[in-house]
Amino acid sequence: MISTQQHRQYIQQLQSPNPVEVYSALRTIKNTIIGSSIKKTLYFQLQIIPSVTSLLALDDTDVQIRVQATAIISSLAHKGEGAAKQLLDSGVLTPLINQIAPGSDPVLMEISERALNALLAYTSTKMGAEEHTGTMIPYLLSIVTEGKSIVSVYDMHSHARVELAVLILGKLCVTEPRQYTIADMGAISLLVPLLCQVYPRLQVATLRTLSALSYENSEICTALTNTGHNGKPFATILLDLARSHDPEIRLTACLCLSNLSRMRVTSAPLKEVQTVVVPALVKLMACENLDKIQVIRALGYLCHEEDEMQKAARDAGAIVDLIKLLADIESEQDGDFVDIEHNTKLTKAILLSLGTIVSTDDECRRKAVDCSILRHLVLAMGSKDSEIRAAACLCARYITRSASICRTHLPECGILKPILNLLSDRSEEVQVTASATLVNLMLNLSPVRMEALKEGVVDMLVKLLQSENVMIRRNALWSVRNTVTELDDDNMLKEILDKIKVERLYELAIGQDEPMTQEQAACIFRNIVNEGQSGINILFDTLGSERMISLIQQLLTAGDDKFILHGLYLFNNVAVRSPEHCDLIARCEILMQAVIGFLSSSSPELIIGAVWCISGVASHRVDGAGDNALPKYIDELNLHNVQSRLESLAADPRVSFEVHDRVKSCLDNFTTTSSAPS
Repeated sequence: MISTQQHRQYIQQLQSPNPVEVYSALRTIKNTIIGSSIKKTLYFQLQIIPSVTSLLALDDTDVQIRVQATAIISSLAHKGEGAAKQLLDSGVLTPLINQIAPGSDPVLMEISERALNALLAYTSTKMGAEEHTGTMIPYLLSIVTEGKSIVSVYDMHSHARVELAVLILGKLCVTEPRQYTIADMGAISLLVPLLCQVYPRLQVATLRTLSALSYENSEICTALTNTGHNGKPFATILLDLARSHDPEIRLTACLCLSNLSRMRVTSAPLKEVQTVVVPALVKLMACENLDKIQVIRALGYLCHEEDEMQKAARDAGAIVDLIKLLADIESEQDGDFVDIEHNTKLTKAILLSLGTIVSTDDECRRKAVDCSILRHLVLAMGSKDSEIRAAACLCARYITRSASICRTHLPECGILKPILNLLSDRSEEVQVTASATLVNLMLNLSPVRMEALKEGVVDMLVKLLQSENVMIRRNALWSVRNTVTELDDDNMLKEILDKIKVERLYELAIGQDEPMTQEQAACIFRNIVNEGQSGINILFDTLGSERMISLIQQLLTAGDDKFILHGLYLFNNVAVRSPEHCDLIARCEILMQAVIGFLSSSSPELIIGAVWCISGVASHRVDGAGDNALPKYIDELNLHNVQSRLESLAADPRVSFEVHDRVKSCLDNFTTTSSAPS
């Protein structure tokens, strides 16, 4: 066994003026560290990086010495991101790029390409290579250009060089500007023909690079769909490869098709992507030779915000298979030789993809619940890993979007207490997702809402409102909004508002720095007054008439439709449910003018909201006039020619059916059973 002192001597030997000694030391070091993480760590500690880098930086360094030194760089880069980052920071990238320049020694070029490929395998090193991309990209594309003339499948060495160059190009596509740089230099026309080669490794490398090049980039996706090879459109080539017997080719082809589908530019019919790509990804989850995490993430990405893809995933058995994988991981937890880090990443990927698949469709959610997903989510919420806890909450949020599931499964699954516990989790990300899930649990249809109130959820929400994270504050307000909706208990409503503080809600509703929290606070006011006289009294008694009218006015003049709608329905609910307070707003010229102005809006929603407000005011009749009573506020309404404006809307063929129907109902308030007395 070689002692540490001997290893130190090898490092010192690298400074020798004798090339033979330097070569011998390098070769010994290379053979020592390959495959040995411990020895790599030792040589890092012995400061090998500066010595090796300095050898490569010298112009007159012998080629054989360069080959050995570069092999050491390549081996050290495989140790992990920290090691690769140290190598990058040492300035090793410049000599490596110079060594792949045309005219370099073939062996040195190849080993340098392998070193670059290993070095750029990590996010930090990919990003850190920015200043070198201007040199590196043309070199790499020149290698691909030379490889276009390769026709023989037996020319493995040439194929391998092109494969490496293509892989490195893909690793450089980590930012949108780099994607455009590589595409603008002609990469698309060079890469697409490589897909039709019969060398599988090169096909996989090309598909990976095209996937990286087109990721979240609609312009490049469009450019790809407009190209092809030998008369075959790009999407057709991909669909053929997605049917390949080679699992890795299938996967990488599916990744490219996912990009095109997500950017909605694929020339392949959506049905083909559903029937080919989705089932392929589901089947690939069972392939032992592939990275399951990558497959599952790809499935989640393809299904994100795509209803039809989610249904296709359900029909292909994705939900069943993913939940079975979760169960398998859980059963392995106490076993020997379990790769905990891998299982943690896999669990997170499964939970996020499941969340995506069940995010929009009730059938998907029911399928997941039938497969006992809630039990797995409760278990995952107790994980030591914060990312798993957050992913479990996110998945639970999507599951609890279903009213039927909330009514029938929530009480028995025990999800409430874990969610309440996670509201004070040490991870802010977990607090965000847990508070977002709580929003659904506090709906009036949720059977656990009263249980949550008994568990002190209002006090927890008060604490969340003091969070520095705007998303947590937004979610807390949203939960308050749901809590006060259809509460049917005036004393409880007052108790909740005493804790939350109406004054705080008012400040949030009129504040314009955070639109997300402002909207939720405004909606809370709208929902409180919707509960009837009691809620209206609490608000007016706490804030006073002047501030309540000011709040409505600010919402109506906010310039944002969603805030205006809250203002309109706040106005309407007060007008309908409280004759006393209706008098205050109906005789406020500024409010009436603002409301009636929305009858001319281009938005059907705003017109309908304004008509509801007019109906609310017009529904109050002059006292003591019996069936012939005119609207109590007829003078205020006539001042703005409301009746004639409504009649014009009713006769306008351009307005929607919903607007027309609401206007006709409102006009009924302006008629009496007989003519009014003159």
